Amino acid sequence: MIVAARKTELSAVEAIVVEETLGIEARRNSREGALARIEQLTRERQKLYRYASAHPLRAAMNAARVRAMGAEIEQLWEQLRRERAARRVQLERALNVTDEDEDQESDHETGSSDAA
Repeated sequence: MIVAARKTELSAVEAIVVEETLGIEARRNSREGALARIEQLTRERQKLYRYASAHPLRAAMNAARVRAMGAEIEQLWEQLRRERAARRVQLERALNVTDEDEDQESDHETGSSDAA
């Protein structure tokens, strides 16, 4: 009978592989993904803030654009967080890493079914 091994910590080699994989992904994302767009929007928004401080009477003209940029930046951060979380789950599944809480829950379920 084959028993799946559960583990909650990565070996040193696995940790290096994960860090390298996530690093490659982060570098790619910083060049062409959501992070690059966030940085572009942030630079543009800072430029509009500088313009507004230099020309206070014209600041109202840019207010709608600044709000729209802020909303887009928030959406992009949320997208980036979801992508990173999904990637982490994929790596953990590939390496057969389980959360300690899941292990405890499965132990409780097994224990309760054995007692019945």
